[in-house]
Amino acid sequence: MSPTAASTTELPMSFSVPEQFHEVDFTVSAEDNTNKLIDKLNMVNPRPSDEQIAHAVLAQQAMYEMLAAAGAVWAGILLCRPEGEGHLSSVMLTVTARPSELANEQTVHRLARTMGAIYPDAEVGVVRLPCGDAVVLTEEAKVDRPVNLLVDGGGPTRVRQMHVFVPIPDRYAMADFAVATENIPQWDECVDIVGAVCKTIEFA
Repeated sequence: MSPTAASTTELPMSFSVPEQFHEVDFTVSAEDNTNKLIDKLNMVNPRPSDEQIAHAVLAQQAMYEMLAAAGAVWAGILLCRPEGEGHLSSVMLTVTARPSELANEQTVHRLARTMGAIYPDAEVGVVRLPCGDAVVLTEEAKVDRPVNLLVDGGGPTRVRQMHVFVPIPDRYAMADFAVATENIPQWDECVDIVGAVCKTIEFA
């Protein structure tokens, strides 16, 4: 798995992501991103149905607007086929700029305590990365509709997500690296992906 370098103008940092991720480019229009997604889906073997591709286009357009409004600086989608299943599943990796109340070594532990109080059902902890300490939050939630890029309808489902909050040195800001998927059986692989990405973080 060869990594692809990524950087942001909003955050003074760079990181690497697996090249299999289809990047959502916030520097171009939603239409340009849609065309890139269609090209990607047409190369998948076996090719998704026209209905699946149409749903994926609508889902990505909505996701583009939501992530841009939330302050996302990078986003990517990994299409995979769960073992023993015929349908494609999607994994979403995002990086979002978020404000921080502190800009020193106390940031991580204070944030961990706060997150633990706000999300009592989530797993919250502190992890040491090559770039410094970060807060990890893992939770599973029930949603009304599937978030899988290629699935339309199907009723309520469960989504598992992990957030790694990385403080930016000398700034009242954090980078929120998050991964989310409905493909719970392959969750360990999702954890490995976000963990590998976070180990490549370098500050400018």
